[in-house]
Amino acid sequence: MVTIKDVAADAGVSVGTVSKVLNNMYVKADNRRRVEESIHKLGYQVNTYARGLKAQQTFTVAIIVPDLINPFFALLVNYVEQVLAAVGYKLLVCNSHCNADRELAYINMAKQNKVDGLIAVTYSNTDEYLEADMPFVSIDRHFKHQICCVSSDNEMGGRLAAEKFISTGCRNVIYIRNGSNLEGETLKRGKAFVDTCMQGGVEATRMDFGEETTLSKQQMNKIISFLEQCVKNGSMMYDGIFTSSDVHAIVVLKQLTEMGIRVPGDVQIIGYDGMRILNVGDYPVSSIAQPVKEMAVTCVDTLIKLIEKKPVERRIILPVTFVEGGTTR
Repeated sequence: MVTIKDVAADAGVSVGTVSKVLNNMYVKADNRRRVEESIHKLGYQVNTYARGLKAQQTFTVAIIVPDLINPFFALLVNYVEQVLAAVGYKLLVCNSHCNADRELAYINMAKQNKVDGLIAVTYSNTDEYLEADMPFVSIDRHFKHQICCVSSDNEMGGRLAAEKFISTGCRNVIYIRNGSNLEGETLKRGKAFVDTCMQGGVEATRMDFGEETTLSKQQMNKIISFLEQCVKNGSMMYDGIFTSSDVHAIVVLKQLTEMGIRVPGDVQIIGYDGMRILNVGDYPVSSIAQPVKEMAVTCVDTLIKLIEKKPVERRIILPVTFVEGGTTR
C-alpha cells in the first residue's frame, strides 16, 4: 500500500508538505504540482478513516436491524443509506438476528468512535450498555436515559384497522402477531385495535405466536395450524384478521385461499407496513402503511443533530395511512 511517506519521497518534499496538499493548505505552487503528480503516478489513496479518527469523526453510521429478509427492514436500510449519502456519510449495515451479543458489539463500536452513531431496530436487553449522551436513535423501541425513539403511529394504525372492520360489518375479529414484548411503540397497535373493536361492539381477541421477531418457517407452521383449527364445517370463526406485518398477512391469505375461504368475501385481512410488490408495484394485501422514507429521513436528521450535540425531540411519531390491497371490502 502506498503511504504518504512514499509520495513525499517520490516528490522530493517533506511529509508535512504532502499533508498540507492533502488538507488543501498553502504550499508553493511547484511543490503542490510535484506532490499531485506523485499522488497520481503512485495511485495514492487518502485514508479517510484514519483522518476521521484523528478528527474524532469517521463520517460513518451503523444501522442495526434484525434481518434483511423482511421487506420493511430492507426498504428502511435502503432509504437510510440514500439519506446519509446525501449528507456525506457512509452506512455500515449490521444484521443482529436478535442476538444480544451482536447488538452489544455494534453498540461498542459507537462507544469506541469506530462509527459516529447508531440507528437501531433492536429487541435485546442492551439497555444498561447505552449512555444518555450517546448518538443513538431507536426505531420503535423505548430505552431508559431518554434515548431518541422514532416510530410510526402504531396506536392510530390499530384504530384504522379496527375502524375498517367495523365499517364493513365484521362481528368477530382477531389480531395475530409474533415479536418482542419489550416496551415500545409496536405494542400499541394490537391494544388500540382490540380496544377500538370492543368499543364498536365487535368481538376482538389476539393471538401471540412468540417473541421471535423474524417470521420463521416454524412460526408460519404455527399460524397455519391455528387457522386450520379455526375452520368448522367450511366456515371460518373470524371474519376479520389483523396481522402485525404484511408478511404475516400474506401467510394468512395464502392459507385461507388453500382452505377454500374467500377473501375478502368470507374473511377480510389487514396487514401492517404497507409494503408493495417489489417495492414499486401493487399492495399484495390491504394494510396500514408506515411512512418508511420519512422515518429514514427523520432518523438520519435526528442522529446528525445528536452527533453535532444539538437538541432533539426524544420521541417522534409519524402518521400512518390505510391502503387497499384487495383483502378488504
